[in-house]
Amino acid sequence: MPSAMPRRVLLSGVFDMRNYGDLLFPLVARERLAPHGIAVQPVAPTNGLTTLADAIPPVAFSETMRPGMDADAVLIGGGYVIHTHPMDFLEQYQLGDTGDWAASSLWLGMTLTGALRDVPVLWNAPGVPHPFTPRQLPIVAAAMRAADYVSVRDRGSAELLSAPTDLPVSIVPDPIADLARLWPRKVLEEPYRRLAARKGFPAEARILALHVRDRSMIGLGAEGLAELIDGFAAARGLTPLLVAVGAAHDDPRIASEVARHMPHPPVVLDDPESLLEITAAFAHAACYVGASLHGYVAASAYGVPGVLVARPAYRKFTGFLEHVGREGDLARDWPAAFAIGRDRAEEDASPRIPPAVHAALDAHWVRILRGIDDPAQGHAARRDFPAALLRLGMETAGAGWALRPFLARTSMARHRQKTG
Repeated sequence: MPSAMPRRVLLSGVFDMRNYGDLLFPLVARERLAPHGIAVQPVAPTNGLTTLADAIPPVAFSETMRPGMDADAVLIGGGYVIHTHPMDFLEQYQLGDTGDWAASSLWLGMTLTGALRDVPVLWNAPGVPHPFTPRQLPIVAAAMRAADYVSVRDRGSAELLSAPTDLPVSIVPDPIADLARLWPRKVLEEPYRRLAARKGFPAEARILALHVRDRSMIGLGAEGLAELIDGFAAARGLTPLLVAVGAAHDDPRIASEVARHMPHPPVVLDDPESLLEITAAFAHAACYVGASLHGYVAASAYGVPGVLVARPAYRKFTGFLEHVGREGDLARDWPAAFAIGRDRAEEDASPRIPPAVHAALDAHWVRILRGIDDPAQGHAARRDFPAALLRLGMETAGAGWALRPFLARTSMARHRQKTG
C-alpha cells in the first residue's frame, strides 16, 4: 500500500536574498516539522536562488495562488518581515513593481493565500521593524484575526503591532536559537577544517569572529574600525575572521574594505559556500563581536562569548538579549563593543542560551503543530479576511482599485493612444 503524501507548509520570508539568518529559518522549521511528516516549502517574493549549497530554493509568492501548489498551512516568518516598506533598494526586487509589494506579500499576501485555500495561518515569531500608520492598522488587525496563532520574536515587535486587546500575541525567542539542534557541534568540525584549509589559517587558531555592516561604521569608517580590530586581536593573540553573512546587504565589499586597512591581514570569509560553513566559523570562534543579530545568536547557540553591536539600535537586538538574560552583551558602537569584548575574550565557552529559551521554542512549535493539525478551528476568521482586504483597499484607494484589473481598457490607456 503506498504511503500517504507528506503534508506541506508554505513558509514565507526573504529566502531569495543571500542573507545568512533569513536562509536558516526554512532549515530550522524543517528540523522541527519533518518528524511529524510535514515538509517545508519556502516562499519568497521571487524565486531567485542564493547559490549557497544548503539553502532550500524558494518558490515565488505568485505561485502560492496556483492550483498545483498544495499546502496544509501557511507559516509567516521569521525575520523582519511584518512591514509594508518598499524594498526596491535591493537588487532582486528592482524588476517592475516587485519592490513595492515584496514585503507585504510575505504576510498580507500569505494571509490571503491561507484564507483562499482555507488552511491555517501561523506566525513563526517574525519581527516588526517600524510602526504602522493609522491607515494601515485596520488591515494589520484583520491579518492577525485571520491567523490561528500570532507570535513575534520580541516585546518591541508586539508593541509596534498595536494589536487590539482581544487578540493575543505571543512573544517567542528567535527560532534560530535552536541552531545547535539542527547542526550539533560535532557536525561542524569537518566543515570548519575545510574552511581553515580553504582560507589558509590553522584550524587550531583562536578566532575572533566579526561581522561588519556599513550602518554600524557610521562615524568611524573602515580605517578606524580596522585599527580597533587589529589592536584588540593582536593584544589577545586572536586571529580576526571577518564573516560576510549578507551579500544582499553588501557585506563582502565592506569586509574586504576593512581588511585592506588592517596592518595584520585578517581572514576574510567573503565567499561562503554554505550556511553550514558560516555556522562552523561562528561555532569555532573564541569570541564573536559583530552587527549581525543572527551572527550573535549562532555564536551563542554553541556557547561562544559575544558582543552585539547595535548601531542603529534596532529593537530586535535588545529583544533577543532580554530572552537570554545577557543585556550586558549590547554595545551602541564599536569602541564600546571592544571595551565589553575585553572581558568576553577571556571567558571560556559555556552555555549562553538558557533552558527557558529552548522550553519556549518547544512550546512554540507545539502550538504550530496544533494549528496545522486542526484546520477547522480558524475557518471563520480566515473566511472573513479576503472581504476585509477588499473593503479596506477600496476605502483607501477607491472603487477602481478593485475593478481596474478587469477593465477592457482604462481611460488612461485611451488618453495615451490619442496623444501617442
